[in-house]
Amino acid sequence: MRIVIKLGTRLLTREGMLDKKNIARIAGEIGELLDGGNEVIIVSSGAIGAGCGRLGCSPRGLGLREKQALASVGQTDLMNAYKEAFAAQKRPVGQILITAQDLADRKSYLNIRNTLFALLEMKVVPIINENDTVAVEEIKLGDNDYISAIITSKVDADMLIILTDVDGLLSRTGKLVKKVEKITREIERSAGGAVSGYGVGGMATKVEAARIVSKLCGVDTYLANGRKAGIIRKIAKGENPGTVFKGTKCGISHKKRWIAYGSKPAGSVGLDGGAVDAVRNRKSSLLAVGIRKISGTFREGDSISFVDEKGKEVGRGLVNYSSKDLKRIIGKKSTEIEKILGYKDFDEVINRDNMVLM
Repeated sequence: MRIVIKLGTRLLTREGMLDKKNIARIAGEIGELLDGGNEVIIVSSGAIGAGCGRLGCSPRGLGLREKQALASVGQTDLMNAYKEAFAAQKRPVGQILITAQDLADRKSYLNIRNTLFALLEMKVVPIINENDTVAVEEIKLGDNDYISAIITSKVDADMLIILTDVDGLLSRTGKLVKKVEKITREIERSAGGAVSGYGVGGMATKVEAARIVSKLCGVDTYLANGRKAGIIRKIAKGENPGTVFKGTKCGISHKKRWIAYGSKPAGSVGLDGGAVDAVRNRKSSLLAVGIRKISGTFREGDSISFVDEKGKEVGRGLVNYSSKDLKRIIGKKSTEIEKILGYKDFDEVINRDNMVLM
């Protein structure tokens, strides 16, 4: 079984310092999984928190530049903590730092996947984190919960385990939600917003990660309290000590996974009602005749999103025409494209095979 485990900042730190005792305990439980023939990939937060602990400061109120500097300091302490914890088991660890730009580039996206598989084959424990030291606001992934979902998809993992310092998702009445079959608006309202402080995520990002994993991979996501001893062992045995978000069992191809969440849309097009119905309900490709609005500047082959008349995203896909050329054929029939542009490589603006409904 291949498992992705995301470890949150609040789990890895205590009172602003790295909690090496808890890290060692978690590493021991992961070691049990590895001894049982499983493969484990860790997605870790905590670099900025570790940097604050080292320098004796708080991340509250700091700008991007200062947080990048703290991540640079904290990343070494964080990896040393993992290295020491797994050295007790004579297991090597490997670090992978990524940004959204790495995932947006198809070649880099595949290289990350290949590197992870190579590390697993060499019996190295991969530890992934967003590269906070170089990422700017425009290319930041935003949270390691999101990264863990993308990695789960990328490596065909059998489950995602998100460990934090709470027991799971609570309902609006404060009761623990044990199982989520479908992420509804009520579930989203229960998740609330992001938290402040050392962690940049919150329950909302964890629910979104579960949604991505369910849609792309069709596997389960477990959310549980990583400060409770034996929590990983229980989940691996099929128990549910927290909240489980059930997979839909309708995963999609790796190419479409990249289109959906790996690539960053370079622009968008607005569709009329007929076009929305065609792509959503009749499994049609997107044609120029159904496009009413174009936003952004993009090239042929870029990923773009398409939205309905209310601006709600319907899907994403790889566009066959640049925004410059598309503006000339907007609302036109496919038979008119060659006459207008002087060429016609495709009848469709986005082919069904290069499209994902969101």
